[in-house]
Order: sequence, then C-alpha cells, then structure tokens
Amino acid sequence: MTFSVWLAVAPLLMLLSLGPGPNNFLAMHNGIQVGAEKAVTAVVGRNLAFSILMLVSALGLGAIIVASAFWFSVIKLCGVAYLFYVGIKTWRSAAIVLEEHESEEGTKAKRGNFARMRQEFLVAIGNPKAILLFTAIFPQMLDLNQPVVMQFFWMGLTFCVTEFIAAYVYAMSGKQIRRLIRSPKGMKNLNRGMGSIFVMASGLLATVTRA
Repeated sequence: MTFSVWLAVAPLLMLLSLGPGPNNFLAMHNGIQVGAEKAVTAVVGRNLAFSILMLVSALGLGAIIVASAFWFSVIKLCGVAYLFYVGIKTWRSAAIVLEEHESEEGTKAKRGNFARMRQEFLVAIGNPKAILLFTAIFPQMLDLNQPVVMQFFWMGLTFCVTEFIAAYVYAMSGKQIRRLIRSPKGMKNLNRGMGSIFVMASGLLATVTRA
C-alpha cells in the first residue's frame, strides 16, 4: 500500500471507529467505572476479536458467512444475547463508590483488566457488522495492482490503532461524566442509563441484515 493511498484510507477508518456502537459504549462505561487508562487497555480484547474477523474475511470465509443466512443469524443472535446480558447486568449492578484513586491489590487489578478485555472481545466477536465491514468495505479500498495481503495487513493494523483512539475518546467522555456524579444514587441511575443503551444496542443489532 502506497503512503498516498494510506493517507486516503486512514481518515475513513478513523470515522468508522468513532461511530457509536456497542464496543464504544462499553469503553465509555469502563471509563466511568475505572478510568480511561484501564478502559483503553481493555480494547486489546476488542482488537483481538477484530483481528480474528479480519483474518476470516481475508481467507474468504467472511464472504461465506455473509452469504449464509444460517451462520450470519447464529453470529447475530449470539451478539444480541450477549449485549442484552451486559445491559441487564449493568442495569442491576449496585452503585459503586467513586474514588479518584483505587486501592486494589495487584492480582485483583490484573483479574479486573482481564475481565474487561474478555468483555470487549465477546461484544466485538458477536457483532456481524464487523464481518460486513471487513468483507464489504475493506476490499473496495484495495489496489488490485499491488500485493493484496500486505494492503489488508496495513488496513487492519491501522483499524486497530483507530479503535484504540476511538475507545480513548469515549472513555474520556465517561471519565468526565464520572467527575460530575459524586453520589451512589447518581451512579446507580447512570448504570441504569448505560444498561438501557446496551439493551437498545442489542435490539439494533437484531435488525442487521445481510443486504
């Protein structure tokens, strides 16, 4: 991929990453609860899922999944169910105590980071829109006169970087919200609001079609 082509592709990928979606709302939620740094760290899980989906698409399996009503529906329903579960769990979660500095032990903090990475991974891997993106949009950006594999690699790497940037933007938004809410009651209401967003996102995901 030439540098001039990359300069044209990168802004588009950034816009795609910044679009509101389940993973970005999750980054905002994590930003509210644990701060922007840990929320962005959790994006490793999201990008692992996207890397798997990009590999699937690069191998041509993504086109098969998109063309198959059965497998597309399986992936979609798994994503819908998990997002609905996250929404209900967030809604029912107890109000957390807001602190500027956490006093977790090292092992507990690591376990928390892993849990957030796993959650980002599961939300991303169950989103059929990602497969549509990598199967339908990525190929249109390819220059068929150049090696396709390396172009796909650089686009995928760029997309993963833009996902970190987008997550940081949403997490910082969450961090600012956290500063405005200083009571357990306020945090409980916010959890209910975020839970409602995840439930609505699951409903929107259920409407995704192959067309």
